[in-house]
Amino acid sequence: MTEKQGRKRTFGELERRRSQQAGAVTGWRARYTGPDLMRHSRNFGDKMAAEAWLNAERLLIDRDLWTPPRDRERRARLAAQRGITFAEWAERSIAGKQLRPSTRYRYEQTLRRRVLPDLGDIPLRDLSRLDITNWYTKMRAQLAAEARAAQRKGEGRGAAFSAYQVLSSVLNDAVDHDLLDTSPARVKGALRYDAVHEPVVLTPEQMWTLHELMPDYLAALVPLAATTGLRHGELRALRRRHLHLDDPARAVVQVRGTAANNRVRGRFNEIGEPKTKASRRDVAIPSFVVPILQAHLEKHAQPGDDGFVFVGRKGAVLHASVVESNWQTVRKQVGLDDLHIHDLRHTALTWAARSGATLAELMAIAGHKNPTIALRYQHIGDEERRHAIAEKVGAAFTDELAQRRARRATGVEGGARSVGSSGQGGPEGAGRTPQM
Repeated sequence: MTEKQGRKRTFGELERRRSQQAGAVTGWRARYTGPDLMRHSRNFGDKMAAEAWLNAERLLIDRDLWTPPRDRERRARLAAQRGITFAEWAERSIAGKQLRPSTRYRYEQTLRRRVLPDLGDIPLRDLSRLDITNWYTKMRAQLAAEARAAQRKGEGRGAAFSAYQVLSSVLNDAVDHDLLDTSPARVKGALRYDAVHEPVVLTPEQMWTLHELMPDYLAALVPLAATTGLRHGELRALRRRHLHLDDPARAVVQVRGTAANNRVRGRFNEIGEPKTKASRRDVAIPSFVVPILQAHLEKHAQPGDDGFVFVGRKGAVLHASVVESNWQTVRKQVGLDDLHIHDLRHTALTWAARSGATLAELMAIAGHKNPTIALRYQHIGDEERRHAIAEKVGAAFTDELAQRRARRATGVEGGARSVGSSGQGGPEGAGRTPQM
């Protein structure tokens, strides 16, 4: 309920704001008609603040400096926002994104280590294209030096790509929020990245050798990954209830989570949702893997339906570094120093494609939501089939060639040629009668 102030004002109006239930005055509304002939109002907690606002508005009108209050408020809000540093905006931007815990962790670590030390204190609106270029050039040199010192391939190109990707995402977010007109992150080629590692497809012999060399409590991981294509984190997140092995001919592993390699709420490798909706899937297990898994469950897995299949120290989630350290040891013993854990997944999908899996089937096995990635394996399968077809076609010709050589060896074909050249047994030099 409102009540108008009794005293006549020369500019604007003041109204009491009352509670409908108690009838007490809860505030004041100040209103006036501006030069645009529109009504403008604002609510205040006390009368003096309301009168001060009206007096300030009239002063702006008298000095011909007046603009609509809402326009001034919006400009002031944007000016305040543009006054924040890049570090302040980056924190707000990451907090507002819908990210998986592992992705959020990667963004935060990348910003802290690679971006903020050089760019964090610069006001967001003052960040220039030259600032970004200088930062990128310096970062590339640092990463290359670190890679050489650690004897790593690629000169840190992957880390540089990741850092620039995070920076670009934060600045694009600023553009979306009208804090910047355009993003200053425009370094040519910075968002193009060709992986240094060439994926390896294991032969059956190599797979079995790796299986035999891994420690007993990790050995079953090799054939399971090499035949189902589960990701590293998906394997470490498996619980007993996710394996259905009663019928070896129809055995299935269910992917219902993934273990991330980061610290969340003070704990390492907290299990979260699968990478994407498509990653939540059921994958068939070849029958030969079933007894290997059954023996592993009996000897190494935790008891109960919720027990981990691959168990870490003190019953926790198996840490990625434990698997990786053992993997580095055994891969050298088989002469594959550049073999990655992820190559087990690559092996599974490649062999599936070679076996004739369709694009849809490959996407279902891999948990891919984008067919572009699965198409790479489909092409591998297509190539295998093309070669198989070519060999079948070639077999017809090579069979005939073998028969011709056999006839020559026995003199049969030579005799036939001499008969034909003499005109079916006629005098030497006699030719065949041309057919009209």
